[in-house]
Amino acid sequence: MKITYLSENESNQWDNLVKGNLESGFMQSWDWSKFKEKEGQQVIRLGVISDESLVAGSIVYYVKSSFAVSPLIIPHGPVLPWKSSNDEAQKCFELIYGELQNISQEIESPLIRIEPLLCGPLPAWLSSFIKAPIDLIPTPTLVIDISKSCDDILSSMKPKGRYNIGLALKKGVEVFSSDNSDAVCDFYSLFELTCKRHDFAGEPKKFFINMINSTQKMSRIYFASYHGILISSAIVIFFGDYATFLYGGSIPFLRHLMAPYAMHWHIINDAKAIGCKYYDFFGIAPPNIPYHPYTRFSQFKSRFGGTIVTTIGAHDSYFYPQLAKLWVDKYQNFLF
Repeated sequence: MKITYLSENESNQWDNLVKGNLESGFMQSWDWSKFKEKEGQQVIRLGVISDESLVAGSIVYYVKSSFAVSPLIIPHGPVLPWKSSNDEAQKCFELIYGELQNISQEIESPLIRIEPLLCGPLPAWLSSFIKAPIDLIPTPTLVIDISKSCDDILSSMKPKGRYNIGLALKKGVEVFSSDNSDAVCDFYSLFELTCKRHDFAGEPKKFFINMINSTQKMSRIYFASYHGILISSAIVIFFGDYATFLYGGSIPFLRHLMAPYAMHWHIINDAKAIGCKYYDFFGIAPPNIPYHPYTRFSQFKSRFGGTIVTTIGAHDSYFYPQLAKLWVDKYQNFLF
């Protein structure tokens, strides 16, 4: 077993490994890493080879900051054989960790941040990791099983969800999609309106242009319209068994048409058609926190049914434990 740096020629092999790993997701995909490179992040692509086969690895992201602690971040990872009955996952991770520790000395990053999609506790061999001050991936989230028939999916929704889908279609709401970066301008107009309406700090337009250009094989922009008026929009990532709703926007009027319901129902059907098994709404308010920032969107999402899934969130490990308390005390308000 050995560690290696992955090249572009191994991108398909890597993506297939990630797609087959239930504890990983699109943020470990090759195209997503190309997007993050366009955003100015340093990307490290590590693979673990055993018997001439790629069995594990990590795509690692790093952003240098002059005023904060900058971790080596592994969202949706590391990609390990978590379910193996022996200690294979531990051995793979030790190789990854050791290589990142060497890299950390060159780029002056004191810690590694992992965020696999595990729903149970971290295994004992990751006991050095502590809960990070912030998660990159929203948890909990709402996931719909779309491997069922359309009738079964509809019957699993709340009555209001089914009704609003039917109402939108009856009113003449139309849904279409595009994988063209030209559609970003239309999406961004709706996204910007939504951010202002809800007092959110949204990403700039260039962010979405880079995203769509880099992920054209797995992303689509959806729109719901009425007599040519764009009412709502969504950016969705299709990767492996999952379709993930990342960003959305809408206008503040024509709400009686219930256009977002028709749009998400259309997305679900598209996802089923290409073989996805789950639709992830990418974040929902925890049931026990009534004033959570996601509360205003969560009622809408919950009407589609689904299951609330809570993963472990981000966890940190300091390469030099003796520095951990010093860094946390000094920079606890600036940890990314």
